[in-house]
Amino acid sequence: MAITRETILEGIVSDLGREEYILAIWLEGSDGTKNLDEYSDIDLVCYTKEGFIDDAFTKLDECMRQLGQVDIAYEEPGRSTNNRYKVYHLQETSDYLLVDVTIQSESVPVSFTNEDNTVVPVVLVDKAGIVKYQNVDYMTHCSRLHNQLVRAQGIFSQRSRAVKYTKRGLFLESLIYYQKFVLNPLVDVLRILYTPFQADCFLVHATRDFPAEVVLTLENLYGAKTVQDIAERIILVEELFRNAVAEADVMLSHHYVNGER
Repeated sequence: MAITRETILEGIVSDLGREEYILAIWLEGSDGTKNLDEYSDIDLVCYTKEGFIDDAFTKLDECMRQLGQVDIAYEEPGRSTNNRYKVYHLQETSDYLLVDVTIQSESVPVSFTNEDNTVVPVVLVDKAGIVKYQNVDYMTHCSRLHNQLVRAQGIFSQRSRAVKYTKRGLFLESLIYYQKFVLNPLVDVLRILYTPFQADCFLVHATRDFPAEVVLTLENLYGAKTVQDIAERIILVEELFRNAVAEADVMLSHHYVNGER
């Protein structure tokens, strides 16, 4: 029998979901935003009672082996013991059907924001009312965005680090500092403007989240192929950044302070 997205989820939910220490299981990513296609992976979150994350991963490892031949089982190092992340892949499935699993325990708070339509949980199991929504605290959120704006301005103010390498004619050094001190802060400000509830997503889903004209502009800026390209684009970004910062300032001072968007 073919191993599909559906059979993987059915196997995990029926096997892991019946364990007493599992409190909730839900999907995020493209399942929640209804953007599934043949290249979509599976973004799964399991929520356990405190102290049972090891048991959950042991059970999940066993479940994946029962479903098929596991050829990827990579756990991201350096994560907190109460919030771990592991990627699986079954040899018999599409190369793109990675199974990204986050297992959290009760000490990790769970809350989804009503105003944010980019992170939408699809609940598969919820034994204790774990998955909850709340309205954003606009004052706190405004403060967080303001800090991001100030940080972006501080980084952009150091763009001379990129300029000097263009003058030296060194492409690789110009490129890395162009991205770090010019493009990265620009994207951070654009995130404030267009996806304020996912302001830390950088370029993830940028094509979906930004207006078409902004996407085209960014594609051009990231398409620099020579030192001269970079030098010219730095000058171009200076005006773009200045305008974006001014617009973000207006948005934060008027909309968020008044609890609006």
